[in-house]
Amino acid sequence: NPFDCVVMSSSPSLSGLQKQVLALYRTTLRAIRGKSEESRPGLKAFARDEFEKYRNVSARNFQLIEHLIRKGHKQLNLMKDSSVTGVYTGG
Repeated sequence: NPFDCVVMSSSPSLSGLQKQVLALYRTTLRAIRGKSEESRPGLKAFARDEFEKYRNVSARNFQLIEHLIRKGHKQLNLMKDSSVTGVYTGG
């Protein structure tokens, strides 16, 4: 039977953009681990808030998602700078 080798998964596979977003989130969390103990909670909260803010963006809105991924990579590169110890959100 040609279908004997097919493995069924209970969860749908992720799209390429979804994989990029998850990879960006994981990389951001890893970068935060390299920061000082006192700055981690604020940086982690900022990162979580930024990802949560756009959780309900339509999966078909490719332009916006790609823009947000680029923006996230720029913010990640800034955060990786050793002189960055926190974020100012203007609030």
